[in-house]
Order: sequence, then structure tokens, then C-alpha cells
Amino acid sequence: MINCSDHRKILEKIARKRTYSTNISWEDALQIAYLKIVEAILAGKFSGQTIEDFYRWSAKVAKNSIVDCIDQEKKRYCMSLDQYVSDTNVPILETLSSKSNLWEYLEKEDLALKAAQIVQNLDQYYPKRKYQELWLGKVQGKTQTQLAPEMGLTQSTISKRWKELESRLLEEMGF
Repeated sequence: MINCSDHRKILEKIARKRTYSTNISWEDALQIAYLKIVEAILAGKFSGQTIEDFYRWSAKVAKNSIVDCIDQEKKRYCMSLDQYVSDTNVPILETLSSKSNLWEYLEKEDLALKAAQIVQNLDQYYPKRKYQELWLGKVQGKTQTQLAPEMGLTQSTISKRWKELESRLLEEMGF
């Protein structure tokens, strides 16, 4: 499409000039410009007659597409991690979790999924013990006193069943 090396150099110069002091690399901007030129050609927007008309037209398309790309990039809101959390002297970066915290979270999530599966299996094996219902109540933060009337049991029975469930869970998980 654009075989003339002089014209490619002009497009490259436009990309370099327009992206200077921006977050967009000139190579990316040039790629975007080439794509926009191709899209415009396929859409039938070039109506010139000569190769010079094409070069002039494609340079304008390239410039406009690069300017549009830069404008879109500027509209993005980026916050510096060195900024302080409002009304404190703590940088935002210090409030983010570390990788080790992330791994701990993922390990806990994995253990919770395993525990839920084990509880489901135990509930199928011992349906009268209502382990699944007990587990869901605990996960929802309900107290033994709240669970007792819902499950039709006494609070002391709920306490015993919870200890049973904990024991079986730990055994099944290999702890």
C-alpha cells in the first residue's frame, strides 16, 4: 500500500512529532495511523486521482488518527501511586496488598472451596446431621442461638454438631 519510503518517513515523522511527551510510543501511533488509512480506503473515503493526492490525504488521515489516539489517552484518569490517601500521610502504594498477601488470600480461598466441597459430601453421607445448613449459617455469620430455631434444634445441639463438623473437616483436609 504505502511503498514510497519517503512517504513512510513523513508518516513516521508525524507520529514522532505528535507523540513526543505522551504515554504513547511513536511506533504504536504509526501502527494506528496505518490501520486508519487502510480502514478509510476500504470505506471508500479516498476520492483523489493521483498518487500525490493519496500521499497528501493519507498524511492527513495519519495525523488525525494519531491526534485522536492521544486525546483518548489523555481522557484516561491515571492516579500516581505516590499520591497520598486523602487526609493522611500514607502513599497509595503502601495501602496495596503485597504478593505474599495475595498468595495467602488465594490459599485461603482454595481452602474454603475445599472445605465447602467436604461439607457437601459430609451432608450427603450424614443427611440428618444437617451439616450443609450449619455450615451456611456459620458462613453467613449467624450465631448458634440464631441457627437453633431455624434448624429446629437446641443451641447445645448446634454447638455439639459444629464441633463434630469441625473435627470431620479437619480430618478430611488432613490437618
